[in-house]
Amino acid sequence: MNKQHGKNKKGHVAIISRESNDKTLDVRMLEEELLRRGIRVTTLSRLLTKDSYVKALGYIGHVIRQEISILSADVVVLDTYCIPASMLPHLKKTKVIQMWHALSAVKKFGWQTVGMPDGTALRTAKLMHMHRGYDRFVSCSDVTAEYFSEAFRTDRNRVIKCGLPRIDYIMDVTHGGGRDRALSEIYRKHPQLAGQSKKTVLYAPTFHKGSIPDVKGLAESLDPSEYELLVRMHPLYRAEGDLPQAENIIYEDDIPTYDLLAAADIIISDYSSLVVEASLADKPMYLYTYDIESYRETTGLNMDFEKESIRDYVFTDAEKLADALEKPYDIDALRRFRDKYIDIDTENCTGQLADFIELLLH
Repeated sequence: MNKQHGKNKKGHVAIISRESNDKTLDVRMLEEELLRRGIRVTTLSRLLTKDSYVKALGYIGHVIRQEISILSADVVVLDTYCIPASMLPHLKKTKVIQMWHALSAVKKFGWQTVGMPDGTALRTAKLMHMHRGYDRFVSCSDVTAEYFSEAFRTDRNRVIKCGLPRIDYIMDVTHGGGRDRALSEIYRKHPQLAGQSKKTVLYAPTFHKGSIPDVKGLAESLDPSEYELLVRMHPLYRAEGDLPQAENIIYEDDIPTYDLLAAADIIISDYSSLVVEASLADKPMYLYTYDIESYRETTGLNMDFEKESIRDYVFTDAEKLADALEKPYDIDALRRFRDKYIDIDTENCTGQLADFIELLLH
C-alpha cells in the first residue's frame, strides 16, 4: 500500500510498516496529524512475516518502493525492522525514527533474543544488520527505554520520551467520547454482553509458538452463569473453527482490541504488551502465565512478574485465577504498574510525536 499526500515545502515524512497490509492505528493517527500540519507524507504498509522471506520475489518490489521513499524523505518513521532502512545506505540528512509497535517489551525481542531457541540466529542478525541505523526510538518510560536500547543495540540517549498515538485512542475509548461508539458496536454484534447479570472477561493472550493459549482451561474454570469469556486471539493463530469452543466463550476477531477494553469488566493477558496498554483502562487486570518457565527459556522475559506491583494477580493455574476474580482488587497496585511503564504525559501523544518530527524537519 503506497500513498503520497500533500505538495508543500514543509518536508517529507515516509512512514513504513510491515505489521499489516492496512495502516495500523499508530500509522493512521500519525499520518493524519502530519497531514493536518501540511507535511507531505508517504505511507507504505505491507505485512511481512517469515514466510514472506521464503516468497521473497513477491516482496522485492515493495522493498524497492521502501528504499525510494527513504531516499526521498527527510524523516523516516518505522514500526518494526525494515530491510532497506537497516541494510541500505540513505542520505545523511534523513533521520530514521523507530516507533516500535508496542508500548513496552514484556518479552524479549531483537538483539535480546539472539541465540535463544525462539530468537534470531546471530549469523542472521549480522547479515540483516538487524535494527541498525536508528537515529531515534520512541519509548513511553525510562524502564522500557532500557529494554528497547538493548533490543535495538542503540544508545539509550537516542530515546524520544513520549507515547505512541494509540494511547490517545485507548484513553478515548475507555474514558472519553469513543466509549459509547465502541460499546454500541460490541453490543450490536454480541448482545449477550450488554446485560448486567454477567461480567465480561476479556482474554487477550500473545502468540505462543507451537501451542494455542489455554482458552479451554480458563473457560472451564469460570462459572458460565457469572462470566462471559470474550477472547481476542493473536492474528497468527488459526481460524476460529480450530479453537476450543464452549457456551461461555465468544471469539472476536474484527472489532479492534482496544475497543474491546470498553466492554471488559476484567482483563486477562500474559506476556503481551497489552498488559501495559490495558492498564490505561483502569480495570482489574490479571496475567495467566501457565507456561512461564518454558517461555522464559525459549523467548525470554524483560519483566520479572514476581517483583511487579501486580504480582498478586499473576497466576499459572486457571482455577486459582478464577477464585481471585471473586476477591477485592487492589487498583492502586495496577496504577503503580502503569506509572512505571507509562511515565510520560499521556495528553495528546500523537501531537507530541508529530511535534518532534516537525522539529527534525526544521
